[in-house]
Amino acid sequence: MDISDFKLGEKYKRDDLMSAFKGAFQGGINICKRTNTIVITSKHTGNRIYDDKLFDGDVMYYTGEGQIGDQKMWKGNKAILEAKEKGRNIHLFVRFKPTEYTYFGVVELVDKPYFADEKDTAGNMRKVIKFPMMQVASVRRLTEYEMSHIVTGGITPIEKPIIQVVGAAIINDNGELLCAQRGYGSLIGKWEFPGGKIEKGETDQQALVREIKEELNINIEVEELIDENYNEYPDRNINLKVYKCKFVSGEINDTEHQALKWTKPEEIEKLDWAEADKPIVETYLDSLPKRIDGAPLEFDYFEAEAVKTNNKELVRAVQDYEKSQKSKQKSGENAELAVLHYERDKLNNLGHPELAELVTQISKDNSAAGYDVKSYDINEDGSFVEIHIEVKSAKIVGKYIEFFISENELNKFKTDTHHKIYCLIKSGRSYKLHEVNKYDFFRNNYLSPMTYRVRIRVAE
Repeated sequence: MDISDFKLGEKYKRDDLMSAFKGAFQGGINICKRTNTIVITSKHTGNRIYDDKLFDGDVMYYTGEGQIGDQKMWKGNKAILEAKEKGRNIHLFVRFKPTEYTYFGVVELVDKPYFADEKDTAGNMRKVIKFPMMQVASVRRLTEYEMSHIVTGGITPIEKPIIQVVGAAIINDNGELLCAQRGYGSLIGKWEFPGGKIEKGETDQQALVREIKEELNINIEVEELIDENYNEYPDRNINLKVYKCKFVSGEINDTEHQALKWTKPEEIEKLDWAEADKPIVETYLDSLPKRIDGAPLEFDYFEAEAVKTNNKELVRAVQDYEKSQKSKQKSGENAELAVLHYERDKLNNLGHPELAELVTQISKDNSAAGYDVKSYDINEDGSFVEIHIEVKSAKIVGKYIEFFISENELNKFKTDTHHKIYCLIKSGRSYKLHEVNKYDFFRNNYLSPMTYRVRIRVAE
């Protein structure tokens, strides 16, 4: 067998390696003088002495040789350090099964080796050498100009590969998110969604199920995509997809991270997240059901004339309508769900759980009803009356509260005695609520025309 016969990802026996590289293969680092090569193996089966971290992005942290006491820069370790200088290629094989060697290709040092604290075979702490390596097949050499103008954080200048990574948003029954703190590599200490790199031939879902099983020892079911983000780091570029995941079975046994933490929504943003994960954390938090926080806001209603809109505002109103309907629809749904929970909590607190169960989001099934949520008010004598709530996303501008209303909604508010308008003002991750005072609203003129219906008869 010849060295050129080895294929990335294919599995081989020890005899295949001995035949091609002409080495003895007695340890993890094998100097093959007859073929002027070095073959390193990384064991990932059973009890492991060395804690090799396989490809953080595309960088692998390979542990030097020496099982007892502090490791030294000699023999095989020195051979790795001097490999490029002596023109020796380093070939990497990984053992996921005792007698099976998976070929990872030619690798090379991409940064200076460093010392880390790990236990030896006797259980004593000692210093081990870590060699940061990368697959040569995944990089392109930069030009001389690029090498003199680009700084890559101490790593040999290379064209950074795009690493496809998947993450899992695992939520427990208490609505807490499982957050993982990186335990090694350039992002050590940063928080992230547990997960990992997609292997060749895998779908996102297959990779995520495999990674979570390997890292946490649990089985999950992958559900919908939360968000995707592309981020550039000094040594690599990451394209991260995070999926909402359902816990299926198993007991968490973490083997990769510095810490794991079940985190409440209000605490998630306080963690120091990795840059690639931050925008997806924002999307995840925005997707959670919103709540109305605190007592309703009270405002004094003063007599006022309608504000005359200028041309700039009219143009912006039309542009906003054209480009933001999807965003408005999502915002409206969140606001309606917040009112739904608010009304149910109100009735439960008043001792009417039977009415709380009847509170309904009408707009979901009947968009022509003229209101969004059906609920109930309790009278002083204990009787109740059905109310119809129109939910408005509003904002506070200076001393004013502003929202949009259609002519149909306005007529409904005026003619239906049980019709109410709830204005929801976004406050952080929750809402503040103000109920429009119907008497004061129609006693004064608070309306400003923003759009017009145009009807022109064209001559034939």
